Amino acid sequence: MDLTTHRCPLDRTAVQALGVTRGVGELGEELAARHLRRDDQLEVIARNWRLTAGELRGELDIVALDPAAGTVVVCEVKTRRDAERFGGALAAVPPRKRAKVRSLTAAFLRDAALPYRRVRLDVVAIDLGRTPVLTHVPAAL
Repeated sequence: MDLTTHRCPLDRTAVQALGVTRGVGELGEELAARHLRRDDQLEVIARNWRLTAGELRGELDIVALDPAAGTVVVCEVKTRRDAERFGGALAAVPPRKRAKVRSLTAAFLRDAALPYRRVRLDVVAIDLGRTPVLTHVPAAL
């Protein structure tokens, strides 16, 4: 897989149809999972994996396998309705969140019996609005 950032325009009608019964976060995660499966040919193995016991608590949005690269891919998904007003979805991943995703990934990998040792932490940012767009930034975290 090409590890450069790529932006994919989203079909506004399809986004609206998906979002009828979903909240913003759930809609974004569904769009991101579809993108990872279809465009990047990843196998999504976990969504909304939660750790609720102990000092470390939190959630991994999407965990996928990239068989072509032999890599486990963890994706943080950020979705914003009004990107122009609030700075866009990519602006919503501060350093503290990055550290938490790294720690949660380590906890996930300790318990998972996965075929790959390499791990990549990506961000998928979805900006909804007049011209919806999905931005996938591999190895962003």
